[in-house]
Amino acid sequence: MKNRISAATFGLAFGLLAPLAAQADVKTEHFTHFGGVLGMGASDITSTDYLQGLKKRDENTIKFTGSVLGALQRMASHGDKGSLSVDISRVDENKLITLKPDKKTYSERPLYKPEQDKESGKSGKAKENDTKITKNEVTVKDTGQKKTINGWACHEYIITWNVETENTKTHEKGKSVMTSDLWNADDAKLQKVREEQLAYSKAYLKLMHLPTNPDELKQFGFGTATISGAESQAFFDKLRTIKGYPVSIDVKWEASGDKKEDADSSGEDKQETMKALGSLFGSNKDESKGSDDGMTIVFTSHTELKSVDTGSLDKALFEVPADYTED
Repeated sequence: MKNRISAATFGLAFGLLAPLAAQADVKTEHFTHFGGVLGMGASDITSTDYLQGLKKRDENTIKFTGSVLGALQRMASHGDKGSLSVDISRVDENKLITLKPDKKTYSERPLYKPEQDKESGKSGKAKENDTKITKNEVTVKDTGQKKTINGWACHEYIITWNVETENTKTHEKGKSVMTSDLWNADDAKLQKVREEQLAYSKAYLKLMHLPTNPDELKQFGFGTATISGAESQAFFDKLRTIKGYPVSIDVKWEASGDKKEDADSSGEDKQETMKALGSLFGSNKDESKGSDDGMTIVFTSHTELKSVDTGSLDKALFEVPADYTED
């Protein structure tokens, strides 16, 4: 099932508690191992993000670790460096620029168009009519555990997000449990990073007419979610108990649903087929195995903050290079 509670909400929630200070440029580097969806598309991702006021540049190099996708990627890129993608988000100009460094080309479009509200409203309403959330619970546990990661003194928190749904037409029930194991650090430089990301997020949300920002929630393990209305107060109250900036995040998402009695085990056959495909396209057949409580592990991921720099950035990072041509 697909959770309809947005992912970038966590970072924003923590940031709202912090006062804003003088502007500084920010560069962060992360490494992520993504286990793939049911093992398919497993990959290693190196990310470098640059932030200067209302301008943001995201550079991501992805290397597929499965035998098939990995081989295809190496053939396409003539090597083992992975595929580089570069996006420049200009909130100040309502512009998203996508660079293709291998071809030295670019494309651009508005970050926000007014018609997006109408389109998303129509599709969202149809989905809500079919699915009812019967349980939506977030818990935060401060384990008291401490350790040093990449030079930062960290403190552990575990977030568990439990969502149960029922299809109003078929009465099928679904369950989803996402667990995020966070190791956060209280550090002056990381606090500065958080303040700058908050300032950018506030401007982004205003431009996009959104209650939550996906970029911010990704820092805390939530990839796709949106939360608003009556649920939001309790949701954010739990998040406010978490202190510091995330240095390491391990995420596990498990899901299960009703089985049709007349399906003649087709659901089980489908799951076994997906697992077999996962072992072919993924890096590890265990990525798609079932959990101890009988639920299916949909995906796992591990992300680490590798470095932070708050020195001055070249403004050219947020512009189209002079030798690039438009697609």
